[in-house]
Amino acid sequence: MNYVSSLVESGLPIADISHSVLHPDFIAREVKARYPVVGKLDVWLLYRGMNDVYLVQDEQTKYALRVWRKTYRDVDDVAYELDFLAFLKDKAFPASVAVPQHDGTLYWKAATPEGARAIAMYDWAPGRKFGDMLSEETSFRIGAAFANLHLQGFEWAGKDHKFTTDTAKDYNICMPALIDFVYDRPDDLRDYPIIAANMDKRLDELAAAGVPLGVCHRDFHPSNVHVDDAGTITLLDFDAAGEDFLMQDVQNFVWGNLFYGFSESYGTAFEDGYQSVRPFTAEEIANKELFLMGKALRLVAGMAHSSTAVGRGTLRFRNLDWLGDYIKTRARACGLL
Repeated sequence: MNYVSSLVESGLPIADISHSVLHPDFIAREVKARYPVVGKLDVWLLYRGMNDVYLVQDEQTKYALRVWRKTYRDVDDVAYELDFLAFLKDKAFPASVAVPQHDGTLYWKAATPEGARAIAMYDWAPGRKFGDMLSEETSFRIGAAFANLHLQGFEWAGKDHKFTTDTAKDYNICMPALIDFVYDRPDDLRDYPIIAANMDKRLDELAAAGVPLGVCHRDFHPSNVHVDDAGTITLLDFDAAGEDFLMQDVQNFVWGNLFYGFSESYGTAFEDGYQSVRPFTAEEIANKELFLMGKALRLVAGMAHSSTAVGRGTLRFRNLDWLGDYIKTRARACGLL
């Protein structure tokens, strides 16, 4: 049956769709046609969330397949992440990277009720999330690998590339949704636009002062790195990759430990490992609290923007009171409020 035709003929109203879920059978058919899989293929939906993730398993290997959620981003923006990961693969960097299709391309697209969505299949990251394998020694090694990631980013971008703060300020895209999200919180309605506007100015000032920008993961936290029983680490989920302040990228991980309620010692070990490869500049150190606050602002704004598709699930960890207090306390200390 043609689903669209049957709906039209039924006379029922056609619903607006914020986030559809692709059936595993559809994924299996497409994967068989597009990738060099071996024998019988099984596909299961693992997570429905900010993006949808499927486990794909043939007779020899497991893969993770991502279906990007339809957002304000152009569907082909995923090429940035996938091209960077292909570069990292050539450098033997420990990251989960896209598997090429038969024609060598790294992603494909499907038509869905909400619009075209990008799809890619990745190497399976062995082990478990760092949050399930907590260790200061491992956190140190993750930090060192993360610094190497930033250095590799400079090479990938090229010595003549000029980094900007444009992506670092993309919380502004989500600000209208955040204002709707906190409609019944007068202090938030007043304060968040002020903080965002002053944050814009501060970030431009830091860039002009030479605080390092580069190619960043932009969403690195304890669930986005796996550790196996042998201690091998694999970085994953580069969906938000783009240009940003390197120290923002570092503090995202530090803040993630706080968000999940882990000991601060893991964030400290991560920073120590990072500095064993690329020491922080004095200006980076002086602005750590600013970048920690920036992570919280990005999260609450992004959460608001995505809530129509994935709900308010992030609030199961920290509520708007906690997030607002965290952001505003540091915004005042940083002269943004």
